[in-house]
Amino acid sequence: MTNQNIIQRRGRKTSTLPITNNDVQNEGHKKLTSISVYDRTSPLRWCILLIVSMIIGAITWKPIVLFLGSKSTQSATQHDIQLDVKKVHQQSHSKSLQNSRSLSSQFSELSFALHNSDLMALYFAASWCPMSTPISIALDKAFGNKDYILTPTDKGRKPLSIVYISSDRDVDEYNEYIENRNWLAIPFESAQRTNIKKHFKTCAHRELEELDIDRKHEIPTIIVIDSKSEGIITTNGADDLDDLGAKAFDHWKDMQKWIKKRSSDYDNI
Repeated sequence: MTNQNIIQRRGRKTSTLPITNNDVQNEGHKKLTSISVYDRTSPLRWCILLIVSMIIGAITWKPIVLFLGSKSTQSATQHDIQLDVKKVHQQSHSKSLQNSRSLSSQFSELSFALHNSDLMALYFAASWCPMSTPISIALDKAFGNKDYILTPTDKGRKPLSIVYISSDRDVDEYNEYIENRNWLAIPFESAQRTNIKKHFKTCAHRELEELDIDRKHEIPTIIVIDSKSEGIITTNGADDLDDLGAKAFDHWKDMQKWIKKRSSDYDNI
């Protein structure tokens, strides 16, 4: 092959292959020394892109993980709260049932009121107590002539019963105080009168030493009880009566409905 032919072949624009040993060596040297990040086929370019991608991934992935983790934690926390609320409610309900059973089983003197009225108002007071007098008058005014109040001679069920828990000094004071009133009264000589005071930790100051209790309520106090569940609706019945008069009964019924609804809502959790 002549030099002229070689020159002609080298000069072709379509020729991409080297035709001499020098060309081969020069071409290889060119490939080794021409590595550039701007070359799409460059290994260096791909290494840099890989490293950058890993850095970006590490930066963006952590917030995603934290976000997903927080959502998962939040969901788990809400679930735990619901379970805790249900557990507390179940424990409270169980405790309430225990108290209810002890109330109806220990105090037979309350059986008539519990079995024959929807609401039972326990009235802790005394004839000698100046603070009891206005509450007793308010009871007479609000419920003295109401036909929905359970009296000792009634045989049918009534909406409300008033049970007097006396702190009178003797039986004469007791008898005089309940005369001509439509109250159901725990007999003065009954030991249950004392035991009920201990159970509800409610009594006059002069009885503290005798009863030896950590008193929660002084006299006068009205504790309203749901007769069916035997759970306490309110211990502030005296204040309700003082503020609302006869409408206190409607207030107690509304509270009774609200408590039943809340209890039902917790049971469905």
